[in-house]
Amino acid sequence: MIRQARIGVKVEETAAAVTGLAGVPVLVNLAHTMGLFKDVDTLLPPKERERGYSPSAAVFDLMLIPFAGGECIDDLGVLRADQGLERLLHRKVMAPSTAHDFLRRIQYVGLEGLARVRQRQLAQIARHAHQTQATLDCDASLFVSRSRTAQMSYKGERGWMPMLAFWAELDLVVHDDFRQGAVSPHSDALNFLMDTVEQLPEKVTQVYVRSDSAWYQKDVLDHCEENGYGFAITADKDEAVKAALTLINEADWQRINVPPDTSDEEQYIRTVCRGLTNCEWACESVHTMNESEHSYRIIFLRKERRQGDLFEGGYTYGAIVTNRDLPLEELITWHRQRCNCENHIKELKHGFSLNSLPSADFFVNALYFRIQTLGYNLISALKRMKLPQTWRTFTLKTLRFRLFAVPALVVKHARGLWLKINRAHPHLPVLKLLLE
Repeated sequence: MIRQARIGVKVEETAAAVTGLAGVPVLVNLAHTMGLFKDVDTLLPPKERERGYSPSAAVFDLMLIPFAGGECIDDLGVLRADQGLERLLHRKVMAPSTAHDFLRRIQYVGLEGLARVRQRQLAQIARHAHQTQATLDCDASLFVSRSRTAQMSYKGERGWMPMLAFWAELDLVVHDDFRQGAVSPHSDALNFLMDTVEQLPEKVTQVYVRSDSAWYQKDVLDHCEENGYGFAITADKDEAVKAALTLINEADWQRINVPPDTSDEEQYIRTVCRGLTNCEWACESVHTMNESEHSYRIIFLRKERRQGDLFEGGYTYGAIVTNRDLPLEELITWHRQRCNCENHIKELKHGFSLNSLPSADFFVNALYFRIQTLGYNLISALKRMKLPQTWRTFTLKTLRFRLFAVPALVVKHARGLWLKINRAHPHLPVLKLLLE
C-alpha cells in the first residue's frame, strides 16, 4: 500500500528566471496577430508623456490577472515579482498603484475606446469563422459588492447590475452596459439592443434575439419585427397572457420532448423541489401587446405536478412570444438555448474573477469589467482559432491548469528566448504547437 509520508524540504533562493506561466506568450502572440495591442494604443487616450506603460501594456497586464489565476488588482504585485515572466514580456508587469492610476486616468473616454477595440475584435473573429449570423443572448446579472457606493438590488443585496449581450454562435461578449445594482434589468432595453446591433460586424446579415421576461416589452418586440430580427422572448404572465391562456382548449395541448428550461438556476431548483414531472405540453396562439400594431406568435407551455397545488392547480405554466415560424419543438429548444448565457456570466464572475470588482469608483469598475470582456473574447478566439476542437468547451480554469500555468525555466540563448519545460508535461505538444 502506498502511503503519503511527511515531506522534509529546505528552501533555497535562486536567481534563475523561473516562471509559473510559460503559456502566457500564446496569449500575447494571438493578441498581436489580431491587432489587439495596436487597436488599444490607437483608440485609448494617449499619455501626456512618452514614459511608463503604454495603454496596450496596461490593458494586457489587467487581463493577465485572471489568466494567471489572480482575483484582484493587488495580485499584479505577485506577477511583477515573476522574473521568468518579466523576461518573457521583455518588461516588468506594472504595479497595482500604476494600474489604478491608469483606470482613473482614462475614465469615460476609455470606455468608448475599449468598446471600439472590442468591435474590431469581433470583426476579426467573425471573419475567421466566416460567420454572418448573430444570435444575441441578452441578460443582466447581479455582481455582489461590499462597496458602500454600490446600490441595493431588487434581490436584497448590494452590488452592480451590468447588462450583457453574448454572440451565441461564437461565444463572444458583444456589448456590456455597466449599471448600479438598483437599476432594473427591464431598464433601457431597447437602447441596449440598438447599441448591441451597432457593435456587430457589417458582414452580419441576420440577427436573432433571445431573452427572458425582462425584455418582454412592446418597444423591443416591435423594433425586432420592423428591423427583421427573429426573436423569442419569455412572456410575463400578465392579464392579457392569462386571458389568452383561458381560451385554450384541452385538445389543443400537445406533448413535447424538449430540454428543460434552466435559465434561472434558483427557479429551476425550486421547480424540481415542487415536484414537477418531466412531462411537458405546448400549444400556440396569436398575441398582441397593448398599443402594438403587430401580432406575434405566442407559445404556451405547461408542466404537470406530481402533487396538485391548492392555489395553482395541477400544472405550472409559461409562455414564449416570437416572430419565428420554426416548428413548435424546434422553436422551444432554440429559445431555451439562451440558458447558455448563464454559463458565460458564471465564467465572467468566477473564471475571470469579476465577482470581486476592484474599486468603489463606478468608472474604474466599468473599465475593469470591459477590459475583462476583451480577455474573455481573446480566450474564445484562442479556442476557436488555435486550439483543437475538443478544447472548445474548456473554461479558463481548465486552460490555465493545462496550458497557461506551466512551470518553466526561461533562458536567453543564441539571441532568443527558450522555455525549458519538463518533457513529461502531458500537454507539452499542444503548447509547442501554439508557440511555433
